[in-house]
Amino acid sequence: MVNFSFKKSYNFNNFDKVKYDHLWGSKGVFTTVRVVGSSPRYIFLKEHLSQLNQSLKKQNINFVLTEKKMLELIPHQLHIKKFNHLLRIAVKQNLISISLRTRLTPSNNFQIQLANYQRTNARVKNLHYKKILSLQKDIDMQKEEILFYNKKIILEGSTTNLIMIKNNQMIVPTGNYYKGITMNFFLKKFKNKFKFKFKSITFADLLLADEIILVGSGKGVVKVSSIPQIKWFSSSSKMFKRLSSIYEAQLKL
Repeated sequence: MVNFSFKKSYNFNNFDKVKYDHLWGSKGVFTTVRVVGSSPRYIFLKEHLSQLNQSLKKQNINFVLTEKKMLELIPHQLHIKKFNHLLRIAVKQNLISISLRTRLTPSNNFQIQLANYQRTNARVKNLHYKKILSLQKDIDMQKEEILFYNKKIILEGSTTNLIMIKNNQMIVPTGNYYKGITMNFFLKKFKNKFKFKFKSITFADLLLADEIILVGSGKGVVKVSSIPQIKWFSSSSKMFKRLSSIYEAQLKL
């Protein structure tokens, strides 16, 4: 069950409060920011706002969200002793919705469910998510993720990106999908130290993987234990431990 600390919507022309609208299914965009600490720290906030504003421009929505304005829209007296939350910011024409919910910690025995689906306008984190939300209702989000494929080519998770490990090589899918903030962090982090390989990943490739790792703002860094549909099981945790350590260090900065 999702536990919300607050849910608010505003007219973005004058920032008057209006009835809350989650905006799913609308023409617009959203981003989800990890929030941690005894006083709230917003992880990769600069990157989230930059990508949100770039996406708004692509959607022809004339609005720019600054960090100052975002903080003004968040209630100050939340009575939360320690934050382990997700801040969702969604924007459509004339309306911005902000909510804060408790983050669910992923299970140590995490599985993937494969689904033949490709998001609309996939390179933008848009609000056309009703199909995805309906798929998510059938799984336990703490224990499972839905991994999308199209024509048997792996794309992305419903809330994550995928990194496949084979012989210590990090392999990232090519194709039409959204590369999230956490994925871009790792791509940049290892740019001069460790080469990522970009390729079309098939079911056959997944079966040969030593590790499969999911990364995203909500889930952080997750080791996949198994993919029951293709009878794949993890045989290593080496790279997961490395990526997880790097990511956890970011949460403490």
